[in-house]
Amino acid sequence: MTIIYRSVKGSNLTATEVDNNFHDVDDRIQAMEDSPPEPVNISNITVTGTQMTIYLEDATVFGPFTLPQANFRPSVVATIEEDTDGIYVPVLADANGYKRYAGDADLTVMVPLNAGVAYPVDTEITFRQAGDGTIIFDTATAGPTLNGIVGFLNSTGVEGATVTLKKVATDEWDLIGLLAEDVTA
Repeated sequence: MTIIYRSVKGSNLTATEVDNNFHDVDDRIQAMEDSPPEPVNISNITVTGTQMTIYLEDATVFGPFTLPQANFRPSVVATIEEDTDGIYVPVLADANGYKRYAGDADLTVMVPLNAGVAYPVDTEITFRQAGDGTIIFDTATAGPTLNGIVGFLNSTGVEGATVTLKKVATDEWDLIGLLAEDVTA
């Protein structure tokens, strides 16, 4: 049976023609339910680096698709030695590293401008106060912006405190971690 379209016929359909159209569609749906078509299965998947390509049995190819991957955060633990000037300026090799300071004197970490050390955005440097000396996060007079926490100082407050500097934009860093409470306010 063939479906009759009103636009092709040029006039309204009769009740019998409408019923026949519905009957034809119902027959087609029933035929698919009784004998579903065979799917085209995947024959092969290849991955090269971060690119994945899917091949079907009928030679259809999908891709390549870029696979997501986690940012690599190397587990580099280094010690900052206590010295006479009490200042530490991070270098590019510190990117995504873990720095421990076990000194008794306070240590000021001078966060450099992007023009001085061009860390990529999303860089993290973690500092741990492993001794009595407080770690103070500071910038030069025209240094980058440090986004601390309202009501807290940009420094560690207790032995064991860990603070991460995370670069969120050119010359802008967030301070994340256990900062010293500002008790002067």
